[in-house]
Amino acid sequence: MNLVKRWNEYMGPKDERLEAVSNRYAKVGFMILLFGSVICCYYGMMLDQVALTTDTALATAVGERLLDPIQLQFGAIVVACFVSLYLETRSGITGDRMRLATVDKVPWDYVAVLSVLTGALLLVLTTGLRIAAEVQIVGVENVTWAGDVAMGVVYFVMGFGLAMGFVGLQFHSAIKRRQELERELEE
Repeated sequence: MNLVKRWNEYMGPKDERLEAVSNRYAKVGFMILLFGSVICCYYGMMLDQVALTTDTALATAVGERLLDPIQLQFGAIVVACFVSLYLETRSGITGDRMRLATVDKVPWDYVAVLSVLTGALLLVLTTGLRIAAEVQIVGVENVTWAGDVAMGVVYFVMGFGLAMGFVGLQFHSAIKRRQELERELEE
């Protein structure tokens, strides 16, 4: 709780107008994600149903040619995230906290911390889930521990780099858009 309290003090109060607009855009992203998830589940059910009624095993060469529902779900997640991000950037929103809403240049310290956290999360998830998958498939005695950690480090580097680039670009674009909107209001 102390960490959350300190974070709230550091970030400053929330701007109610920005929070309302941001929530509206998050709702759009959520609806896209929800609709996409329902479509993916229904598609997966139809694949299973057709496979059962035609006595076709999906874990064969036939299944390799099919669009995997998990890939479709990943597409829905990506679309939902980027639509919400695009809407916020287009309206000049960089966050609902006053500290981020009023910046005139990219807060690289914040972007760096966020990027390190993103990379660390990817490192832990990638390493942990690869180890869990290997334990189930080949047994604990055949787990390639160093290889799994190395894969996690690669994902850390990629996550850090992508987060630095995307979040920095998002801040830059939102700041430019907010300044354009302010100029239009002055005219």
